[in-house]
Amino acid sequence: MAIDIRIAQFFNLLTSDGTRHLYQNYFVNEKYKYDSRDYEFAPFRVEGSVANNTGDNSILQILFPNVEFAIKLLDAGNGNRLSRLVLTTAWLTSSNTIAANGATQVEYMVGIGASVSETTIELRYRSAIDSVISNFPSRNVTRQLVGPLPLNANISLQ
Repeated sequence: MAIDIRIAQFFNLLTSDGTRHLYQNYFVNEKYKYDSRDYEFAPFRVEGSVANNTGDNSILQILFPNVEFAIKLLDAGNGNRLSRLVLTTAWLTSSNTIAANGATQVEYMVGIGASVSETTIELRYRSAIDSVISNFPSRNVTRQLVGPLPLNANISLQ
């Protein structure tokens, strides 16, 4: 018995110069309309994690082949610094439509840099939101907790 797993990713990038790039990596040589926008096909791969149990803000990498459109993408974003990415991962049905049961995951990322090799262009991102624990903030700094608070930057340790 074979099980088909169909997953599409939608890459919605706003570079630091204000240019929007819309790509998807499932429907080869086709435009696909998602969220009322047309996404062109681009062969990219996503590596890394967007969340883990320890809460560190780990790096997500998106790999493109070293081709002309990917180099233009890199140039438009000043080396992928401060670009804003909305990455949507969607499960598809056997008829290649997005599953109706809400099987999509949306991640919001900020560009932190890139690297280029002979064969690939790697765009690196971190989450736009760092993790916090459930009882954050656990305490507020008050006079009762730490004593008199300074009114300027002159702090002396005794």
